[in-house]
Amino acid sequence: MEPLKAGYVSLGTEFYVPERLKEITARAEKQLTDAGLELVRTEPVFALGQEERAVRELEAQPWDFLIVNVINWIDPRAATRLLYEFRHEPIVLYSLGGFTEGDTLISPAAGAGSTALRYPLERWGVKFKYLFNGPDMPMDVTGIARFGRAAQTMKKLRHARVGILGFNDMGLYTTGFNVTTLRGKIGPEVESFDMLQLERKMDALDDAAVKAEVARITADWEYPLGRPKDAAIERAIRMALATVEICQEKHFDAVSYKCVEGIPAFLNAVHSVPSALVASAGYPYVDEDDVGNLVAELMLKWLSGQPVTFLEHYEHHPDWILLGVDGFIPAQMVDGKPQVKPISTVLLDGLVFCSRMKTGRLTLACLSEDDAEYRMHIVTGEGRTPPQWVEMGVPLPSWPSVRFYPDGSVRRILDHVQSQHFAAVFGDYVDELLDLCYLLDIKAIVDR
Repeated sequence: MEPLKAGYVSLGTEFYVPERLKEITARAEKQLTDAGLELVRTEPVFALGQEERAVRELEAQPWDFLIVNVINWIDPRAATRLLYEFRHEPIVLYSLGGFTEGDTLISPAAGAGSTALRYPLERWGVKFKYLFNGPDMPMDVTGIARFGRAAQTMKKLRHARVGILGFNDMGLYTTGFNVTTLRGKIGPEVESFDMLQLERKMDALDDAAVKAEVARITADWEYPLGRPKDAAIERAIRMALATVEICQEKHFDAVSYKCVEGIPAFLNAVHSVPSALVASAGYPYVDEDDVGNLVAELMLKWLSGQPVTFLEHYEHHPDWILLGVDGFIPAQMVDGKPQVKPISTVLLDGLVFCSRMKTGRLTLACLSEDDAEYRMHIVTGEGRTPPQWVEMGVPLPSWPSVRFYPDGSVRRILDHVQSQHFAAVFGDYVDELLDLCYLLDIKAIVDR
């Protein structure tokens, strides 16, 4: 995970004991750096005029968010002048707790200083998080880091680029998006590429290099229904290699295929294995040109530092949901060795993954446009071993999947569901997602 870099300044007043206040802020800074934060720091602002030096020093280097640590009562003019200069940046307004000496609680009055700043920040439209710790308690470094990760992700999204092969697969209404609104509101650019570009890139690959990659990639594959044809395996891997090259050349952070009415219909291949290999190479993928959930995957990737995937609804039980994907799974989420089977149906003719998916705590997110621009449906729960099942017309073994037991109710999830897809990551990242939604003015609907 990319390190978090924070601007840092302490606010106080010279009416107190300056040397003791410097000791207090030094202890706070140590807690932050011990937690892994990189600080672009400036000396405390205790008096009017010192804010000018602090602004210069904080502007000298880039950072993801600003920590304003109120360690006692403030000089209001100095404090607000500094905050006003950074009003367009994400800010943690922090109230540092007091300490006990002997049998007496010593309060430098940070509670007074921080409450004197909170409402002005709100009135100015600043995106900030107000955090604190109690007397003699450690700082809330977890809360600070969560907000910082959301701020970092927000800034990364401004420079993100996603690629889509085709558009509006099967005429779906759940995958539509407005490129101008997405760019203006959240940040990513969207660029389409077509099947001719992909096919020409596939044809241009060096045959010897492709064969070497086939040998490397398939070294631990297992074939429960027998090995597919060598030509089908090579074509799938050639498609993956070509897609990765396109992502590198165009600086795509994530990619999606027109996987029903595109790849199998015109390129004589099934999308599942190529897309899974692309995702395993670090480029999040989703089926059917679903740009909203592709962006949601990027959000989860950058918030968590973990591999991400997408999952699709298959069955709804009063207690659980069967979530899986038709032959797709990133290698990092496979339980055991990769399992590959040949397949021939009305829609598919080639090879797919039938690997077991890891189980555990999951955070699911679905990003969609709405009348107010964007909303995100967030769900948490436990992914457990699925039943033996098949999609009609497909032979066993089962698709990569989980039996998902939500923390809330299945009924409530279905009352809020926005798409056939969820972006997914192992672990609990709801707080980070909520901070990110706040920063980006995305309406959040949480079922947990």
